[in-house]
Amino acid sequence: MAPPRFRVLSLRHLERDVRLRMPFRFGVVTLTAAPQAFLRARIRLEDGREADGAAAEMLAPKWFDKNPAITDDQNFNQLRLSLALAREAYTAREADTAFGHWLATYRPQIEKGARRGLNSLTACFGPALVDRALLDALCRACDISFYEAIRRNLPGIVAPARETDLTGLDLSAFLAALRPARDIAARHTVGLVDPISAADVTERVNDGLPETLEDVVARYGPRWF
Repeated sequence: MAPPRFRVLSLRHLERDVRLRMPFRFGVVTLTAAPQAFLRARIRLEDGREADGAAAEMLAPKWFDKNPAITDDQNFNQLRLSLALAREAYTAREADTAFGHWLATYRPQIEKGARRGLNSLTACFGPALVDRALLDALCRACDISFYEAIRRNLPGIVAPARETDLTGLDLSAFLAALRPARDIAARHTVGLVDPISAADVTERVNDGLPETLEDVVARYGPRWF
């Protein structure tokens, strides 16, 4: 199947406030709540089919821009700006493959973001969320799972023309050889202040889900850490 080409008809951005069931700690940050961005994409394939796709991501402060002088609200607005720039860029393009849309958009996005005070990681937040929503829409339009879409290279991923580690690699053959993993690992992020045992818990959530590393072991029986 040739990679389908499509136009991005619309990209709608919504938000909701989310409170985490347990504190999430990274670096010097302890995150207990943040907005969550939702993106709904509508695409039209060249054969006239249309489909909607969606993606969501937390607007986590200090995850993309770790400048301690920037407030959480400024971090949120940085990510909103990144998403707004991406929405404008993707909806302005003519029909292309999913990979083609990304390839033509990400470099200008970084340059536009830099002019607006965004570092490259923050600037790429918007395109990453858009790409996920577009891939969801593409899979729905073609009535295919994401796994099969990647195996068949529905996004149209090609090796870069410039010299890189991927130059000369037959990406379509590589993707076609992918097989599902036999199992997946239950992951518990253990930081310096994360609870290891019940003795480390000062206040229980009591929602039926694991709250300590020992709880995870008892529930899922992982063998490696």
